[in-house]
Amino acid sequence: MDAPTRRHRTSDKPIAKPRAIEPRQIDQRYIAALKLLEPYHYFKYLTIPWLHHLTELGLEYSVFRKYLGYLRQAPNHYIRCPEQQVASPNTPYKTLVYELAERGLNVLINRGIVAKRHSPDQGASPRKSNRNHAFALHRSNSYYHEIIVDLGYFAPLRHLVRNEPSLRLLDFPALLAHRNVPTVTCAMSDPLLIQLKSDQLRFDGTPHVIIRTRDDGSRLPLGIPGIQVDRGTERFAQIEKYLLLAIEFIEERHYERHWGFDDCVIPFLFTMEARKARAMQYVRELRGACPFLLFKTIPDIGLLPHFPKPEHYDRNHQRANDDWAPPDTIHVFTNPWSRVGYPDFYLNTFDERGAA
Repeated sequence: MDAPTRRHRTSDKPIAKPRAIEPRQIDQRYIAALKLLEPYHYFKYLTIPWLHHLTELGLEYSVFRKYLGYLRQAPNHYIRCPEQQVASPNTPYKTLVYELAERGLNVLINRGIVAKRHSPDQGASPRKSNRNHAFALHRSNSYYHEIIVDLGYFAPLRHLVRNEPSLRLLDFPALLAHRNVPTVTCAMSDPLLIQLKSDQLRFDGTPHVIIRTRDDGSRLPLGIPGIQVDRGTERFAQIEKYLLLAIEFIEERHYERHWGFDDCVIPFLFTMEARKARAMQYVRELRGACPFLLFKTIPDIGLLPHFPKPEHYDRNHQRANDDWAPPDTIHVFTNPWSRVGYPDFYLNTFDERGAA
């Protein structure tokens, strides 16, 4: 019987003689791809098209995809595919999702690209906290949740600023190096964990600043400490709690003390319109009006027949007749966000009108 010519999607075993790649042999161009998959500062999950697009290597897509396969397969194991994607609908026809494996992280650490992270205060007694640890574990380990964070928000955000000359992105690593960020924040072992009056808060994703250059040349920064994603898998009381913590974060000006932001909004993404409406009604009953909380529905990206690709976010993209068309609601930056008691808000223009 002839040997198979293609490896099964769920396997990392080579179909022929293994191609062993030592850490020192990894080309700097692919180190850029490993760096994007460093989950604390960048992405936990990315598909091959997004990795190819965001690394800007100038390589043919087929060449890039093939080398990623080498980095994944035995005995290399620098990257891996999360097991959860096997249960996703239409799996055989979707592009693969990659995450960084431990060996890949060690390569980044040894090259001085990222620092080795340790558990904070290892010798100290754990601090008592009212934080819902079960929910935190659910969120950090949830494949579909993190897919929305990475492929639904942060990857399209980078696509937006790359293609819009008036916008610039200050991402988490750049933010930590910025002179406006307090030194006490930069010195923290985990600056993403924020202590409020009676609880701790950790947003989905990472803090960032979108900077818009106006027609007169002036620059307008908009700070975003992270986002909140709801797939309807938790009790609504958890959403109410996060809304309260988000309001406290802004009203007590933690965005200024912790990140040095001049201004701040917090986006809430929902996969169910009814949950979004209920959240807005809760804020309406609580505050009457609230300009700094943004609400939007988004498809459950991991459950779509295919993953949206970078070209799907180009409004001028001409697709072939047989190409899959994603729902228009994937466009979180060029479609409006709802607010309670205020007009809709566009994240690509920082106003109520959007791009012309």
